[in-house]
Amino acid sequence: MLSSPVWRGTPTLAFCAGLVCGGVLTALVSLVAGSLLRAPLPAAACWAVVAAVLGAVLLRETGVWSFRLPENRRLVPDTVFRLGRHLGPLQFGFEMGTGARTYLPSGLPYVAAIAVALTASLPAALAAGVGFGLGRALMTTANLRYDGESGWDGEWRAHGRALKALTGAAFVVPLAAVAVTVLSGTP
Repeated sequence: MLSSPVWRGTPTLAFCAGLVCGGVLTALVSLVAGSLLRAPLPAAACWAVVAAVLGAVLLRETGVWSFRLPENRRLVPDTVFRLGRHLGPLQFGFEMGTGARTYLPSGLPYVAAIAVALTASLPAALAAGVGFGLGRALMTTANLRYDGESGWDGEWRAHGRALKALTGAAFVVPLAAVAVTVLSGTP
């Protein structure tokens, strides 16, 4: 589906805009729901929950611990394209950007959602939502550069372990830096 003519030119931009908007909406919902949860908790307790979830997900990502994360195990339906050349990709991107109607190949977005819910300010939540949307856009549009048979999947199978370690580290390092900064009281 991603190699069809709808994925050339401005429909691709509409799709990517939908991904970012979906990510932002999810971050805002997480922030609002989390504000109710974190109100009675001290900051250290919130960060302890984030650290526990992160540890569990990293063990899952590296294959040490096997457990299923909640996800909607169905794809966004092709019927969204009935909306036309631009609105169809926009809706498809929005639904994929929320992470609620499609597969999540990694558990790290769950950690991000918990971190946003329990620790983020409004600007940080917006940045996380935009980052999630842009990350999905990068992955999806990069897939277009590979052949339709097994190019992208073959590369993932060949380098998946290293990529999981790199994405895990790229997630842990900044999150740990923010946690240390916040918990130490440094502005």
